Amino acid sequence: MSRGRLLTAAVLATLAGGGAAAQTTPADPFAPGAAAAQNAAPDSAKPTAAPAAKPVHRKPRAAAGLAVVVNNKRSVGLVELHVGAAGDPSPPKVAGPLAFGRKTVVHLKPAKDCLYDVRGHFADDADTEQLGVELCKDKVINLTDE
Repeated sequence: MSRGRLLTAAVLATLAGGGAAAQTTPADPFAPGAAAAQNAAPDSAKPTAAPAAKPVHRKPRAAAGLAVVVNNKRSVGLVELHVGAAGDPSPPKVAGPLAFGRKTVVHLKPAKDCLYDVRGHFADDADTEQLGVELCKDKVINLTDE
């Protein structure tokens, strides 16, 4: 074999054996993920991880409530709105204040037969009371001047 062919065979053997890896250019330090790769330490040099946090146990939600839209179609603001199951002597406050011409969504607890008592107080000291309103079909409370 001639000297040129011998040299070519040696170069090819070096390339095939992985000798080319020693001559590669260094990685781009601005490439995505390069900082994480450079900062990675061998497993033996890494600090021990803190113990895992305990999972948060949340209380299960109660039965799904009823979402109802409240429209204040009066010319004055609503101070507060109380809605509860029909016959409830002190229904909870569910909305207020609510400016005139505005609307909001309130979430009500399920009621037997889906009947609710609606009581509202307005900025002009007027009160409204609607007893035994069935809200499951329409799901809207319209507060009007009439």
